[in-house]
Amino acid sequence: MSAGAGEPVPPGRGPDPDVTEPDAGPPEAGVVAMKGARPEDTRQESTDDEKAGDETFDDGFDEEPLGVPTTDGLRATYNIYNSNVNTASVQGGQHVENGSGPPGAGGSGPHFVAHEGPVSPTEILDAVTGFAEPEWFPAALAELDGRVLFLSGEQGSGRRTAALNLLYRHTKHSMALRAVDNDEDLAAWHPTDTGTRGYLVDGLLPARPLKPGTVGNLRRLLQEADARMVIVLPDDPVVVRSLTRDLHVTPVRCAPPPPRALFEARLEAEVPNRTERDRLLAGLEPGLLDELLTDRLVPAQVRELVGAVIRTADGGMTSRDIRDRLSYLADEEIPGLLGSLRDDPDGLAFLLATCVFEGLDHRIVREQADRLLNMADGRLHSVLSENPDDRVAAAHGTGRRAGPSVQPTPGGSASSPQTALPNPRFVFRRSLEDLLRTVRAEYGSKEYHATYGYTYVVEPVRFTRHRQGEAVLRHVWREYGSLSSLLTSWMGEVNGESDVTRPAGRVMGMAARWGGGRRALLHIRELAGSDRATGRAVAAYALGMAAEDPVLAGEVKYRLAQWSVHSSWQVRWTVAHACGTGFGAARPDQAMRLLRNVLRNGTSRQERVVATAVRRSLLNLFSTGNQPTVFRHLTEWAETEGADVARLSLEVFPHLLVLGTWCQDQLLADGEFAGPVVNRTRLLIDDAQLSDATCQAVLLWCRAAAWDDRQKAAAETLLTTLAQDMRHGVLRLFVMIDRDGDPGIAGKGIARRALTAWRNGAPPPFPETATHRTPLNGRTL
Repeated sequence: MSAGAGEPVPPGRGPDPDVTEPDAGPPEAGVVAMKGARPEDTRQESTDDEKAGDETFDDGFDEEPLGVPTTDGLRATYNIYNSNVNTASVQGGQHVENGSGPPGAGGSGPHFVAHEGPVSPTEILDAVTGFAEPEWFPAALAELDGRVLFLSGEQGSGRRTAALNLLYRHTKHSMALRAVDNDEDLAAWHPTDTGTRGYLVDGLLPARPLKPGTVGNLRRLLQEADARMVIVLPDDPVVVRSLTRDLHVTPVRCAPPPPRALFEARLEAEVPNRTERDRLLAGLEPGLLDELLTDRLVPAQVRELVGAVIRTADGGMTSRDIRDRLSYLADEEIPGLLGSLRDDPDGLAFLLATCVFEGLDHRIVREQADRLLNMADGRLHSVLSENPDDRVAAAHGTGRRAGPSVQPTPGGSASSPQTALPNPRFVFRRSLEDLLRTVRAEYGSKEYHATYGYTYVVEPVRFTRHRQGEAVLRHVWREYGSLSSLLTSWMGEVNGESDVTRPAGRVMGMAARWGGGRRALLHIRELAGSDRATGRAVAAYALGMAAEDPVLAGEVKYRLAQWSVHSSWQVRWTVAHACGTGFGAARPDQAMRLLRNVLRNGTSRQERVVATAVRRSLLNLFSTGNQPTVFRHLTEWAETEGADVARLSLEVFPHLLVLGTWCQDQLLADGEFAGPVVNRTRLLIDDAQLSDATCQAVLLWCRAAAWDDRQKAAAETLLTTLAQDMRHGVLRLFVMIDRDGDPGIAGKGIARRALTAWRNGAPPPFPETATHRTPLNGRTL
């Protein structure tokens, strides 16, 4: 369930698309470091046994190599942590590419910086040359004596350039520097090259939060490798406070020197001769530098200005040309340029073609502009002719191009253009800024949305006034009766992305409260049995939202209980999906009973689809703080002989091991479920079909525990207890741990001793590091 739906975002995951799980792949360095192949983002489901559906549906459930969701959250949202997006020809930091167009077409080509692997000497020298040392630089150099330095700053403040200079200076001008990818799990990272003296992490993502023990371990590893590391962060107060509070480190804030100092340092590096520099500056228009070197300029823009000034030396550019060539002045001119071309479709097409094909032959640009104009099908025309024939022709892209028509008078002369009508299909009709102002909305802060395998940035649109959207929808739903059916149809037919199904379900759930009466859930009931997976997903989220109303909650529970034993697989899928929303999180016992009811013994595609939805909701319920309830019910399910529900309870268990730390906490505290956790683990690693997934889950424990004493104790407790009975599955698991290439993996000593004892026919060993020396919770294991 999404936070937007008024329900807490589960720490684990949410419901899932209608697919069967992929085969498990090999685990990587840990739960948050795993980068197994993602399944397809879109999947198809069938509406009958023989025929697949014609839609795709993605509810945001991305699977890890175990076939389970990421434990870092379904679609976690973060305030912008590091946006390294560059526009125009500016490449970031103090780097700039002044050429335009593609390589070979008059431009100098793209300038690449290393984000993984060795940093090229060219990039290092480019960063060092003309670097203006800011006031904080000496203090940062001293801080780097501690091996790890956190460097924060605003986008464009030259953080990367400063970081490279810090590493270059502190390592006595070493060129052996490497970049570490920003999605690397630093808790499992270790130096990769003995000759490397400095490491740069450019933009640590919030999806990889650092743990308290991580920084200390990094310092130890870097000390052994005689290397340093600079971790670049944004100047975000929330991030800085979090690091200070949790890791006890204070990032150094990267503030660039004044633009004038940057300009002088770079110009001196490019033109070492002072006389020549003075001649260049004397040739500029008086007051030009004072006008352009404003406080808002970032280092990359200053470098661009230096390049423009240097090009005036050979007479190829004048002072007046400088204003026309500087990329950072383009934003101010774009609205006026578009305004001047608003009624000129040929000009608009040529403008767009030039933007795309700049640097190519003019004949190619003109050809592409004409092709764009034809493909636009009248959408680049701001107005339509009043003549019906002309409007039809423009709407279909045939005949004369739309525009004010001129009709000849009876005497043969042309009359004034007829009154033109605005073209509703005109692509430049309304700008986004204009629309935002119209509805009293604005851009929100950039956010990172993280799903397993990747992180992406969104720029959300939000109303200026809090909860204005709900107020508007409530008003129009109540006051304009015919609009409600339109909105229902519109929201029920959204595409299959969870980013839209959740908000649609939230609104439909609120609408049930606005409507009231016995027909309050009518619009949701219609979607619950839809052949479209997206429609059913909207209904499931809507039921979860509607159940927050104490009056509607009774009807929601009544409907779900009825539908859970229904013959229709569609409504049973909706019930299973709804149990994974806030409805189930608030009523875990009832949700578990509903999930048990919707399952059927069968192998048809539809029943597999329902079973998949049940699996997803089980994991969601487990992740939202209902672990004892879920585990207790699953234990009862496992005792149901000859039923698919018993097998499903076993299939889910490996995923429960890696969802949070609940299973680990049970072992450490010798809790009620400590014995069942070990017994179930032992059972499944001997199961032919589930052994791989279970072994991977245990390996994830061992890798994630490398730098966490509590997790390490839990992993060693599990392995020590498993070592008391060395059956085939335990032997296989211990061999995997013993042969693992990660030298810091927890439990390797236990596995090796157990294997040695087994080979020698000796009793199972009990390492001194083990937390438990007796059977857990008084059970015989």
